[in-house]
Amino acid sequence: MKTNILKLGALILSAFTIASCGSEKKFIKVENINNVTQVKHNPLIYSLPKTTVSVKVTAVNEISVKGPYSQFSQKYLGTDDIIKSNSSVWYIGNVEISSFPVKDSARTYVVETNYPCSMSFSENGFLESVNEKSDYVLTDNRNVQLSNNVFSADDILKRQKFQDVNVNRYETVFDTVLHVIDADSIFTTVPTARKQVVRKTYDEQAQELANQIFVLRDDRNALLVGESDGKSLPTGDALKFMIEQLNKLEESYLSMFVGKKIRIEKNYVFNFVPEQLEHSCQILFKFSPEYGIQKKSSLRGEPIMIDITDLNENAVETVYNENQNTLRRKNKVANEQNGFAYLTPAGAVVKILKDGNVISEKILNINQLGIVRYLPQSLMQNENFKMTLYPETGTIKSIN
Repeated sequence: MKTNILKLGALILSAFTIASCGSEKKFIKVENINNVTQVKHNPLIYSLPKTTVSVKVTAVNEISVKGPYSQFSQKYLGTDDIIKSNSSVWYIGNVEISSFPVKDSARTYVVETNYPCSMSFSENGFLESVNEKSDYVLTDNRNVQLSNNVFSADDILKRQKFQDVNVNRYETVFDTVLHVIDADSIFTTVPTARKQVVRKTYDEQAQELANQIFVLRDDRNALLVGESDGKSLPTGDALKFMIEQLNKLEESYLSMFVGKKIRIEKNYVFNFVPEQLEHSCQILFKFSPEYGIQKKSSLRGEPIMIDITDLNENAVETVYNENQNTLRRKNKVANEQNGFAYLTPAGAVVKILKDGNVISEKILNINQLGIVRYLPQSLMQNENFKMTLYPETGTIKSIN
């Protein structure tokens, strides 16, 4: 009899256990990876994004080269608007501010679930959706190829040289020399022609080049007004081509007098991860008119600053969360287990400063300033739960 009672009790306990297992609530538990202290079996892991601010700077080197005939510019061309000495100066050109996301190790989460749960990720490893397909295209400025023009010293020297112009630097001089001849003790002088090749002075070379410039201008004007001296003139593209060639030739000749300027651009990219919240102002790089862009540790140049100021877009939500936590403690209400973590967006003003003046400014979403929130556990007990996010910000796009 006792044995039968024990068997009946075992059957009842077994049936209760099966019923309990069959009625177990479905759940998804999310825990920060830095707080995990228990063994997890094949967990799902994802990270919220952190913003990296990317600054592309174009540095311009303007080199001025004095023309070899500059001293004769006023005499033969009637102009004093010339480069009087060689110089080289750097200045900052275009400044572009953008951003791209990276994984935030402080906001990485372990997902534990007791029912099948599918998660979709972007190619950079950010969560895109849960139990849902996503067609979101992530824009990542790290993949943008930059044309960083780097010129060697030989390249710069080659650009500084003046093009050879058609100037005769030598001329042939004929003069007469008297030779004394002894003919039967009678001395007579005989004139003899002598040819010499002598180098022209710089003044003479400059005058010849100036004359060529005036000839070029006359030829161009003749083409423009249609003076052909009986010859057929080019038209259309042929005329345009001839005018362009005459302009280039005149510009080359003029540079021998007025000098020329060489413009060289170099592109630099600086990536900065804001760690200090609310306000951050740090050296991005240093700049010198003599040496151009330098590392921020360099002793050359003045600092160029990056200033990031929080717009406090989540101030109201922050106060609300603090009040809720206070009420939970007063009423001894236990915190609900967390579901999926996501971010509320937060913007900041990013400025690039030179000598205290703003040279570029943009408002960007800075994920580090965003508030981490969690979906309620009860929402995800439904196995038909679906969610999509904006992967570059970790912000919820839709929940079903």
